[in-house]
Amino acid sequence: MGPKAKKKARKRLTPLQKIRKELGKLEALHEKENAIVEKIDEIIEEAEEDDENYDFDKWEGTDPD
Repeated sequence: MGPKAKKKARKRLTPLQKIRKELGKLEALHEKENAIVEKIDEIIEEAEEDDENYDFDKWEGTDPD
């Protein structure tokens, strides 16, 4: 017989270790979500400032009358 293939020794995680690992993934996802929400808030604030600073008196549209 040829040499036996060595199996990788996998460290078995306890249920609590598995939970902590999954919780870590969830926390990282939450941080990403918060970053996206903050970016969207910044975009909205910029758009609101642009609207406030826009001089509508300078706008020349067509008058239907």
